[in-house]
Amino acid sequence: MQVRVPVKWLREYVDVVVPLEELARLLTMAGIETEVANDKAETWRQMWVATITALERVRDTDRLQLATVNFGHGTKQVVTGASNIKPGDVVPYAEVGAGYIDGHTGERSTLRPTKIRGIKSEGMVLSEKELGLGPDHEGILHLNGEHEVGTPLAEALGESVLVCELQPNRADCLGVLGIAREVAAILGADVREPPLEPAVGSERADFRAQVEDPAGCPRYDAALVRGVRVGPSPDWLSQRLVAAGLRPINNVVDVTNYVMLETGQPLHAFDRRHLRGETIVVRRAGKGERLRTLDGVERILDPTVLLIADAERAVAIAGVIGGADSEIARDTTDVVLEVAKFENRGIGRTAMRLNLLTDAARRFSWDLSPELVPFALRRATRLLREIAGAETYATIDVYPERRRTPNIRLPFTTFRRLLGVELPRDLVTDALRRIGCRYAVDGDLLVVTPPPWRMDINIPEDVVEEAARIVGYDHIPLHIPNGQLMLHERHPDVEFRERARDALVGFGLQEVISHALIDPAWLSRLTPDGAQVGPEPLRVANPTSAEQSIVRNTLEPSLLDTARRNVKSVNGLALFEIDPVYLPRARDLPDERWTIAILLAGKRHDAPRTWSDGETRAYDFVDLKGIVEGLAEALRLTLPELEPGDAALHPGRSAIARQDERVVVRLGQLHPLVAEQWELPRETFVAFLDLAFLASRQVPVVAELPPRYPSAYRDVAVVVDEDLAWSAVRDEARSAGGKLLADLALLDLYRGSQLGAGKKSFAMRLTFQSPQATLSEDEIERLIRRVRARLERNLSATFRD
Repeated sequence: MQVRVPVKWLREYVDVVVPLEELARLLTMAGIETEVANDKAETWRQMWVATITALERVRDTDRLQLATVNFGHGTKQVVTGASNIKPGDVVPYAEVGAGYIDGHTGERSTLRPTKIRGIKSEGMVLSEKELGLGPDHEGILHLNGEHEVGTPLAEALGESVLVCELQPNRADCLGVLGIAREVAAILGADVREPPLEPAVGSERADFRAQVEDPAGCPRYDAALVRGVRVGPSPDWLSQRLVAAGLRPINNVVDVTNYVMLETGQPLHAFDRRHLRGETIVVRRAGKGERLRTLDGVERILDPTVLLIADAERAVAIAGVIGGADSEIARDTTDVVLEVAKFENRGIGRTAMRLNLLTDAARRFSWDLSPELVPFALRRATRLLREIAGAETYATIDVYPERRRTPNIRLPFTTFRRLLGVELPRDLVTDALRRIGCRYAVDGDLLVVTPPPWRMDINIPEDVVEEAARIVGYDHIPLHIPNGQLMLHERHPDVEFRERARDALVGFGLQEVISHALIDPAWLSRLTPDGAQVGPEPLRVANPTSAEQSIVRNTLEPSLLDTARRNVKSVNGLALFEIDPVYLPRARDLPDERWTIAILLAGKRHDAPRTWSDGETRAYDFVDLKGIVEGLAEALRLTLPELEPGDAALHPGRSAIARQDERVVVRLGQLHPLVAEQWELPRETFVAFLDLAFLASRQVPVVAELPPRYPSAYRDVAVVVDEDLAWSAVRDEARSAGGKLLADLALLDLYRGSQLGAGKKSFAMRLTFQSPQATLSEDEIERLIRRVRARLERNLSATFRD
């Protein structure tokens, strides 16, 4: 989370004795990434310190004057109606294109070139209202002579701001005071805490507080403040809010925002006359309960939402936003000021669910200290007395179970064990003292009590970290590690998945990664009749949306959805995904089953264009089968025999493989009706492979000497029955060829009237090679005759010349 700390405000609490850039570096080295910025760098872009060199009256007008302005980068003529300027005055000047606040409407505008009484006006000299510095719009703002002409106005009048990026454990630094404590610890300085209102009891309170959910609200404080005069805030307060990034509203609301920025603790103010009854209740919302919030939206709530309510109805969503019915108005005189500690995770979930990431909700979603609550309340009541004339009548504190501050015990040897170096004891104890810790030393034992605002210091490792960062990691001497370097070996399953990825990418496919939570409606679109595929999916108990309410039991729907969203912008798709699916198991955790999914759709990218085809060809089943077989070869495994048909795919162009009645391989063309539902081409092919099954079929790698003798090949065209699979021909030929048949490849599949009805022809290439000698022509012919004889005898095959 980013916080903006105006440097002038910071200096009220701590003396900054180093340049700001050095301070930013020191904070960064201490764990808070910090940069120096200017609060007006953006809003006052193209504005300069300028001087008026000449001034003359515009003819036929009473008020208009033509001023010649030197802004250090040239001179411009500006028409103005202001009467409080003369030659030699130093004033703010805005070029054409600069943004400013319209003095009449109060809205932000962009300065455009204009002509007044026929005279071209090239910019504008500005009042304090047009700069956002105050209400005066009658005259031009005069600058002190100490500002050099040509200086950017943001540099001359703007304020330096520290922009700090906080990590979630540093909730203590959400306010300017927290950063001041950090700066004081780094520089060895003292912190000057802001003045507080004296503590007041609850005797004169006309209400009581009741916390029905102590887990959701561990501490609730409120103050009754009477005699409030609502109006604009003083300039110093408004300017600090603007510098920190907030918009001034009125003095009461501004005080709550100011104290939030100062301490990190959010506050909320209610108009007492709109709180009904004598009880403020912190409770859960009823189912369907309604509340119109400050943004004008009526919200329907549920019991997960924590509310602030009066005796009759809800008046605020706790920690997030107030209700519109109890907001501060111009005629408000009595205020109930609320400060509380809410359970941070609950506030974060509520803010996300309602899409209300307010400044208060962002802070409450961090683990704020309950000890901040009375501090912030007394600080706010002090400011209301000073700037709104208010009197604090009573305060209420509901804190049923006080937080126990930990006493952390650790031997001094812990520092060397965790840091690798010995830190002198005096450096350790001084660093802990600087950050507000109390400590005691008993021999080698150190007992540390963290300050109440540090909720993140709880264990010995936290103490070591705090001491090390305040001493300075850059002051810890460097040592070359002398331990044994351990080689990292990936798990065999991870290695196998990476090999599969490399192979598929090498085949020209693109990898996709999809979310494991999917839309349940997708499952009914995987089959032509809407029948469910696979086991009943696991359902999410508390889904963020209906579209992500089940855990996928197949990769198919997310892969098809990815293809649907991309296929219209390309000619063809070749995708794969390697991810787990989750299958339910009785009385056990789900089965996380890793799967490979492949999709081919549309046209091939690499098909050559020739005079005969006219265009790249579409993917077909052979392409898909070739990729699957190539993957098996790359992974050094054998695929099982495929059975024709898959009910969820095209009935005539699909196949499956089983192991122990479990389908481990599915491939084929998407059913035309399914392809239509997903807005995909009819020529869409998919394959799904069980990764664990593939890993179990790996063949051990055996190193062999490369062959010394040449190979010889022969092409053979074998005619078989139409219903005979290529795998049967391949297996018989390999068996007949024996060890001398080094390779067997399918070249072509042919069907035609010359073969006769019910026949087809496989053209195959047989490669022969011997490890002992060069094969003679007679030996090769004998092997060919043996293969032909086996095919004729076992498969009733014939041969084409």
